[in-house]
Amino acid sequence: MKHQLFIFSFTIITGFCLGQDKTSKPAFSYPGNSIFIELAGNAVFYGSLNYERKFLQKNFFYLTGRTGIGYGGGSLLAINVLSVPIIVNGIFQIYHSVALEVGIGVSFMQIGRTRGQSPYDKWTYENDVVPTGIAGLRIQAKNGFLFRADFTPYITDLGKIKTADRFYPSFGISFGYSFGRKKN
Repeated sequence: MKHQLFIFSFTIITGFCLGQDKTSKPAFSYPGNSIFIELAGNAVFYGSLNYERKFLQKNFFYLTGRTGIGYGGGSLLAINVLSVPIIVNGIFQIYHSVALEVGIGVSFMQIGRTRGQSPYDKWTYENDVVPTGIAGLRIQAKNGFLFRADFTPYITDLGKIKTADRFYPSFGISFGYSFGRKKN
């Protein structure tokens, strides 16, 4: 009787052990490249055109790098800003096509100002390196469509305007397309 109980217990326990998958893999793997337009966001004012590349994938975590170019301002605002954001993101896939993303980086800015009211007045230019971050929601459809809604703060004396508050909250919305999917 003890021998039969031992064999029965051993069979049940080993059956459960063999039934477990060694690693958990996402049901949907994100593509390796993305191109998107971000309205407002890390580039300030109007937005930017961006390229993103996936460097690392580990189960439900992705490490990506992105760069872009953006422009904002104009003669009516008496300021022009050309920006190039460079950001490293960590993407945490939470359900198929939905993910949370957080990142940190810098935005290289060239800031132009005019001293007068006329668009023909002389412009002065200065360069600034602005620390920035990102935290938000990412939706990546299987057909390649990409949507992002992010909180994108930056810390700066933008244009060397001395104020007590150097933290500038900003938000961005992105639409784009992803490609280069690897087969699971």
